Amino acid sequence: HFEHDSLPWAHACLNGWILDPDRKKMSKSRGNVVTPIDVLEQYGSDAVRYWACSARPGTDTALDVNQFKIGRRLAIKLLNASKFVLGLSGSPDEGWGLGLDAVSEPLDQALLARLASLIIEATSSFEGYDYARALERTESFFWAFCDDYVELVKSRAYGTLGVERSLSAQATLRAALSAVLRLLAPFLPFVTEEVWSWWQEGSV
Repeated sequence: HFEHDSLPWAHACLNGWILDPDRKKMSKSRGNVVTPIDVLEQYGSDAVRYWACSARPGTDTALDVNQFKIGRRLAIKLLNASKFVLGLSGSPDEGWGLGLDAVSEPLDQALLARLASLIIEATSSFEGYDYARALERTESFFWAFCDDYVELVKSRAYGTLGVERSLSAQATLRAALSAVLRLLAPFLPFVTEEVWSWWQEGSV
């Protein structure tokens, strides 16, 4: 304030307490303190960050091993889905540069329309400091993308129905992967940075 004649920040976020699994305040005297290092070593940094980001701002959050497992599973699924999508064309010289003008199939266009809505909603949530909602919506889209869309277009993406329809699927898959990586990067920074380095320059 004295240096710049202004407040040091314009916005503040209040976090709740981290509670033990029984929803009691952690205390050394009670012996219920959980140190982060053990959890980080067992589940990984992305899984722990996922759990932390799942907590709503201003609310108390219980330590939940199941949330760590879900976060780890999400990171592994992202790796596997990325390997599939990026393995379709072999190398950047063999079609990774496809633009959205290659998207001609109604199913692909519908997926991209859902993705556009997600980006708008996640952006609005981030701007409102509701990071937990941005994560929730992005995660929901990603699982539907993997379980539904990828399974529906897998055969077509490999070229079983012709080149044009294959390219439409491939372009959609890569556009969706690019967007999902950027949407998940604040929550899963390590796995998204790794995947990004497989096919893009610089940092996600």
